[in-house]
Amino acid sequence: MAKKQDDQHKAAKDKPKRFVDATLTGAEFDDVDLQRARLHNVSLAHAALDDVTLEHASIHNVSFAEARLDDVTFEKATLKNANFASARIEDASFAGATLHDLDLAGAVLDDARLTEGRLNDVDASRSRWVDVNLSDARIENSDLRGVQISGCALDGLTIDGIRVDELLKAEKARRQ
Repeated sequence: MAKKQDDQHKAAKDKPKRFVDATLTGAEFDDVDLQRARLHNVSLAHAALDDVTLEHASIHNVSFAEARLDDVTFEKATLKNANFASARIEDASFAGATLHDLDLAGAVLDDARLTEGRLNDVDASRSRWVDVNLSDARIENSDLRGVQISGCALDGLTIDGIRVDELLKAEKARRQ
């Protein structure tokens, strides 16, 4: 009997957490494991997330607008129609994540990893990115007008198949 209860408890624990049509505005999550969670039509606007794991999560139509995210992991997660407008994102990992129709307008990303991530239709207008790792990331169908890049490693960076690092090197040599 005890083994059956243990098995039921383990099965319930391993089951993905689901948040659907939830308003969690201003909520505080500290040291929470939401691996493989499914969030759909959820508001986490003005929320505080600290040491939260959302690895392999499915996040759709979720607002993190003006939220504070510190040490949050979205590794290998799928984020679609997510709003991070004016959010403060520190020490976060989106490594291997798929980000589609994402609003980062006015957000601050500090010490964030998007390595091997896929970014498609991302609005990062007026956002500030400091110490962000985009190694091997793919950015597609995004508006990069007016982007200012300084002090960044660009080895192997390509735009529409053209190596930017080689263009910069050739331009610097031409100016000498």
